[in-house]
Amino acid sequence: MAGDVPSLCLRPGDLQPGNRVHLLEDGAAAYPRMLEAIARAERFIYLEMYIFAGDFAGQRFARALAARAQEGLQVSVLYDAVGSRDTPRDFFGWMRSQGVRVVEFNPFPRFFRGFRFRRRNHRKLLVVDGRVAFLGGMNVSREYADPADGGLGWRDTQVELKGPLVTDLLRTAQELWCQQIRCDRVPPPEASPLPPQERGIPALVLSSHRFGKRWEIGRHYLHALRRARERVWIANPYFLPTIRFRREMRRASRRGVDVRLLVPSRSDVPPALYATQHLFARLLKWGIRVWEWPGPMMHAKTAVIDGTWVTVGSYNFDHLSLMHNHELTAILLDPGFGREVEAMFERDFARSSEVNPAAWKKRGWGRRLLEDFFYMFRFFF
Repeated sequence: MAGDVPSLCLRPGDLQPGNRVHLLEDGAAAYPRMLEAIARAERFIYLEMYIFAGDFAGQRFARALAARAQEGLQVSVLYDAVGSRDTPRDFFGWMRSQGVRVVEFNPFPRFFRGFRFRRRNHRKLLVVDGRVAFLGGMNVSREYADPADGGLGWRDTQVELKGPLVTDLLRTAQELWCQQIRCDRVPPPEASPLPPQERGIPALVLSSHRFGKRWEIGRHYLHALRRARERVWIANPYFLPTIRFRREMRRASRRGVDVRLLVPSRSDVPPALYATQHLFARLLKWGIRVWEWPGPMMHAKTAVIDGTWVTVGSYNFDHLSLMHNHELTAILLDPGFGREVEAMFERDFARSSEVNPAAWKKRGWGRRLLEDFFYMFRFFF
C-alpha cells in the first residue's frame, strides 16, 4: 500500500501540481533527450554543470549549444571551477567565440585551497525555453556516456520534467546565474508559468544555493524517513549521513520498515568509500540491508519511501553537500511514479551483491584500520 502523500511531505503547501516526469536511467537514456531538447530550443538555454569535460561527451554538448547560439538563442553555461578544473580553458573559450555565455562559478587561484575552494556549485541542471528541464546526478563527461559510444557507463539517474515545476527551476537557474554576473546588462529571459499538465503529479524543487536553505534538503529527507511505514530505499555514492539521520534509519528499521541502501563497490573517491564502509557493521546490526553496485561507479542520488515519496538530484549524504556545496533536488509524490522508481531499484538490487553480516564481520584488520582512519577524516572529502 502506497504512503500518504500529505504526511510524507514536509510542506504539502509548497507542492506544485500537474508535473509530468520521465525517469532516465544512465547517460545512454539521458544524454540523447537532453541534446534533443537543446536542438529544439526556440528562445534560451540554461546549463549548469559541476563537471563539463572537454572529452567527446562534452564536445558533443558544446557543439549543440554553440549551434543554437549561432542561430541567435541566448545560451548560458555555468560550470564549476573545481569540478571542471581538468577541462582545457580553450574548450570554454571556443564556446564563447561561438556566442555562448560561459561563466566559471567561484573561480580561485590554483594555489588557494581555503573556504572558497570548498563552496562549489554541485548542481546539474538543464532548462530549455522554460518549458522542459532535466536534473539529477549526471555531469557532462565520458564517465556517464553510453559504453556503446565509448563511455564508461556510470550508473546514475536523471529526470526530465515538464509543467509548473520548470518555472521554479528556471527561477533558481537565473538567480544563481545573476549572482555570478551583472544581469542588469543582459536581462534574463522571461517565461510564462506553465499550466498543470494533464495526468501530472505534485512535486517541488529544493536548492541549497541560498544560505537560509542550506539544510532544507536534509530536513525533507528526515521528515519522510520519520513517517515511513513500509519501505525506505536509498541509493547514494558517498553515504556519510549525520548521526541524526542514522538514528532515524535505525528507528525506521525497528518499527518494521524495509530499509535498504545501495552504494558502489568501487569508487572514484576511495577514501569516501572506506569511510562509508566503516558504517556497514552498525547498519547491518540495526537490520538495514546494504547492497554494493558492481562494475562502473554507482553515482545516483535517489530515494523512494513507501512507494510514493521520490527524490532525484545532486545531493550526497556527506559533509560537502550538507555544509558547502550548492545542491539541487526534486521531490515527487505519486504512487505511480514511485512504483516506477521502485522497479528501477529492484533491477539495481538484482545486479548488485548484498553485504552478508556474518561475512562482513570476518574482514581483515587491515581493512578495518583503513575504514576507521578515513572515517575520522570524513569531513575533508
